[in-house]
Formats: sequence, C-alpha cells, structure tokens
Amino acid sequence: MGDPEKQRYSFSVLRERLSRHEGPIVDFALGEFDRSLPAALSGQIREDSSLMLRRHSTAELAEFSAVAVEYLDRQYGVAITPEQILPVPGGRAAMTALASCVLEPGNGVLVTEPGYPVFARLATHHHARILVAPLDPEREFAPRLEEISQDDADSVRLVALNYPNNPTGAVISGKVAAALEGRFGPSTVLFNDAIYGPLTHEGGARSILSRDLSGIRQFDAIELHSLSKLFPLGPLGISFLAGSEPLIQGIRHYTDFAWSPLSSLQMRATMQCFQDSDSIEEVREYFQERLERLRKTLVEVGFQPYPTPGGMFLLCKAPASVGGVATPTAEAAADVLLDEYDLAVVAWDKSPHGYLRFSSLYRAEDLQALGELGDRLVLPDS
Repeated sequence: MGDPEKQRYSFSVLRERLSRHEGPIVDFALGEFDRSLPAALSGQIREDSSLMLRRHSTAELAEFSAVAVEYLDRQYGVAITPEQILPVPGGRAAMTALASCVLEPGNGVLVTEPGYPVFARLATHHHARILVAPLDPEREFAPRLEEISQDDADSVRLVALNYPNNPTGAVISGKVAAALEGRFGPSTVLFNDAIYGPLTHEGGARSILSRDLSGIRQFDAIELHSLSKLFPLGPLGISFLAGSEPLIQGIRHYTDFAWSPLSSLQMRATMQCFQDSDSIEEVREYFQERLERLRKTLVEVGFQPYPTPGGMFLLCKAPASVGGVATPTAEAAADVLLDEYDLAVVAWDKSPHGYLRFSSLYRAEDLQALGELGDRLVLPDS
C-alpha cells in the first residue's frame, strides 16, 4: 500500500502538522476567510432556517437551473440550457459522481501537476491509469502534453483540468487550448474544475463551455462551478455541474442513488449568491487587493512570485536555501520555514520545479510578521 501518509488528503496531513506545531504560526498555508455573508442573505437564511429540513421541490430545481444558466451567461458569456445543469452537494461529491459515471478500469485519466489532488485520487479508486502532465511556468502554466506518448494519449478517457488553477493562479488560455488540440480521441471527456472561476484578475471570467478556444471544441465538456470561495455558506453552499447534456443526465441518474436530496434552504441560499453580482465583484476586488499586498511583501522579503491572473494564491519559486540552510526541494524549504521561522506555506515538488504556495487568506498581523522576516531568511537571488 505504500506510505500511509501519501494515501491521505495532503491538506488533512498539513492541518494535523500545524496543530502539533509549538508556538504561534504565521499562516500563509491555509488561512481563514474573514468576510461575513451579505446582511440580506444572512437575514434570509435565519428567516428560512426551517427549510433546511425540507427536501427541495421540482419547482426549486427548475428555478435553480434557470438561475445557473443566467449566471453562466452573465459571468462567462456561456449559452446553455437548464437541462445542462445539475446541482450537487459540493465539489468533491461532483467529482466522485463524474468519476463513477465516466471511468472504467484501465481508462487513462490525465491530470496536471501542480494541481488540486482530489480527482486523481478518486480516479485511482476507480482503477484508472493516471497520467500526469506538468504545467509549464514558461508557457503561462499550460500543460506539457508532449511528454505524454501517443499510445497513452489514445487511452485517455478523461482530461481533468483546474482553471483558474490552484496553486498557480493560471487561467484557461489559447496556449492551453493549443496544447489540447488533436492530442486525444473523440470519446475523451474534458472536465474543468472552475471552483475559482469568478476570481480572474486580468480580463473577464473564462470557461471551457464558451467554445471560443478552437482546441477545446472537439471534446465532450463538463465544468464544475461554485461560489464557496466567495460566500462563507458552510454546509449550506452547493455547487453545480454544467455541460454536455448526455453526461449531465447520466450523472443525474447516478445521484438518485448516491446521496440524499439537497434541502430547500440550500437551493435558495445558493441561488441568492449566484444572483448577487455586486457581492461577487466586491469579493473579486477583495482578493485582488490582498494578492497585491502579499506580492509586494514577498518581493521585499526575497521570494520570487509568478504572475497570478486568477485565484486566491501566489506561487513562488522554492528557494535553494533558507537562512543559509540548503533546501533542495520545496518540501525541504517549507519544513525549514515552519520549524525555524514559524512560517506555514504549502509546498509543491514537480521535477524540475519546486514551488511554495502562499494564501491570500492571511491576517494583517501575519502579513506584518512576514515582512519582518526579510533579514533573517537570507533568500538567494535566483
């Protein structure tokens, strides 16, 4: 079975390690969203709290689908029908359902690295073969698909993307589409985890469903959307899948068996979020400002952050040394930062690159503490 720690969700392992750390932590690894719900939404939830005990109705499902269609049109310029929408309890539940309905043992599944690790693990449990395409920092973090052999590419049943990407902040682009074009067969499903979709900081939000990128038109496409990173709804917040109607219908039938129905309150609260364009724009600006402050501080301290056109994190090159201590990997650098400087970050190692991810969900005192570490860290220039 291998190392049991490597079989676990990496962020669960990180949370446990941080909980064991002695003394205060300057937390740029996980952070905490400190914004409250809009007053009108918070009040409506309290008023309708009894609806948490009521299953959603057929009419509410139709209304949710119509609201989701309007949201995709308004935010992304995507034109689809309500039949192409499926509300789901959350992102991981959606990925579980997708893997269950699409994958068979031996299918190839392409994932990117660095990237959100959940779908690769779910696909592994369905006995799929995982193929990894590194994201190229020299090409706006487009996947290096030339490293995948044609025989392997021909076996791929599903390509799993995550744009805006965690942790790189990259957005779907012409370079990504060009990398995909002609590489996979006509039965390949293209999945994009767009959980950070509204958080684009250079230009408008982008979707694989808009079909304005020529390399993507060939695929059966499905995309995951949520506002969980913008509105702190907790267990009330739900996500939705959008895309290919045959895929959506297949997953819809699966979910009749897979989980309990969503509540009326979940449907109503989430619909209100999708319709609140002003709050969505306000939160987008909130993250833009925080990322800019973080970038400035990181540069002053000596880190080398990459451009971040989307998302809520900043990715830096892992330094070759920290405070005079050699750090040959990103994980080694993160260990030294935590053990010697109480600074928590997330490490990603994908040879030949090592990265450190800094969250914009920091406290003001953490940003100040980071700025004060400059002289002590003694980071190399390159």
